[in-house]
This record gives sequence, C-alpha cells and structure tokens, in this order.
Amino acid sequence: MKADREWTQNWYKKYYGKKGKFRNDLLSNPEVLFQYLALEDSVISILRRIAWDRQRARVLDVGCGGGSSLGRFLLLGFKAQNLCGIDIDPDRIKEAKEKYPNIEFVCDDAAAMPFGAESFDLVLESTMFVQIRDEKIAQAIADGMLRVAKPKGYVLLIDWRYSKPFQSDYSGLSKKRIRKLFSVDSKSRIISQTPGALVPPVGRAISKYARSLYFIVRMLFPLFVGQKSVLLQKT
Repeated sequence: MKADREWTQNWYKKYYGKKGKFRNDLLSNPEVLFQYLALEDSVISILRRIAWDRQRARVLDVGCGGGSSLGRFLLLGFKAQNLCGIDIDPDRIKEAKEKYPNIEFVCDDAAAMPFGAESFDLVLESTMFVQIRDEKIAQAIADGMLRVAKPKGYVLLIDWRYSKPFQSDYSGLSKKRIRKLFSVDSKSRIISQTPGALVPPVGRAISKYARSLYFIVRMLFPLFVGQKSVLLQKT
C-alpha cells in the first residue's frame, strides 16, 4: 500500500509539474470549459437512465481525489450522508474533507477496499483506470467495485478510452479492457455508453478558439471523442 501511495503522489506531482497547477482551472484557462461541459453532459445523460431514489441511494467514488465528482451528486440532490469517497493519497483526502465536510472520505487502497459486500447502489470512478498501467492492480480494483455494488447495482466508468502515444503513464480504458476487467456478460452487462470530452489537443483548442463548434465536432467526428461514460449493471 505504501508503494502504491508513493506512486500516486509521484504521478500527480509529475503531472502538475509538467502541465502547471492551472491546467484544469475553469476560471483562468479558456481551454477547459467545453471539455468540462462535455464530460458533465456525458455523466448527466447516463445518470438519467436510472430511476434514482435520491434520498436513499448510496454512492461510492473510487479514486475520489479532491471529491469533485461527489460534489456533482450533491448538486443533483443526493444526500451527503449517503456519499462516500476513497483515495490512497492522504493529501487529496484532506482536500476533499475540507471542501465537503459532510461527506465520508476514506484514505485507503482501492485494490482492497474496507467496505462490506453489496453496500452501494452506484460505484463510480473518474479518470482513474487510465492512470493504472499495472493490470493486476486494475483488476483488483475492478473486482472490488463489483463486490461492493448491490445486486443489480451500477458501476459508472468516466474515463479516457485512448492510451497516449509515446507515453507510458497512461493506459486507455477501451471497450475491450472494460469487458475484461468487469467480466462483462458474466458478472456485469453494459447498459449505456455516452460520448464526453474530445481528445485534449482537439478539445482544448476548440474550447479556446471555436467554442460554438465543440459539440458539432463531437457529433460529426466520433473518433475525436477521447472520454466516454460507460454504465454497467452488476448481474
């Protein structure tokens, strides 16, 4: 666990050291807005497919980071006491607790989650698997996500489907990888897939210079869609 924590912390240190601390800042970086809106569109569209009891539904965010994905569920009317996040990085968990003090955040290893089986109506991750190159760790996390999901419960994957060329730090969450990790057709089934943000070089440029064309490009050129939201149901 210590090694995994150090790897995660080093990954973020390297990422922000290279990209800059305002890489994903909505106010200061005009490249970000439509990438963010496209991702949110994909998530909201897919969540509409489920008839939620937002007063009772329990949601777990695996690899929650600073908690922003769970903040989305607060805006959608889910109850803070039913939301939970887990992340291996204590600094990110501290940040999440400061921003969302009414949500439960746990600093622990997602490959060995300390939650009971069949505990959550929805288990989600956001841009986590693309960072995991070790398939044994990825498989352990995927198995854990299915384990803690309730029978007929849901797993939501919000991730990038392409690996970055010439970069060893990323492993895209392709449909083939999803089917393997989550034993599609035996332990789960795919309910829906929705397009999200464009691949960063394209999406960031359009967001900055031609924002009115963003969703037109997404519709006309599906190969440029880098991020998708995929909803699985546990069988």
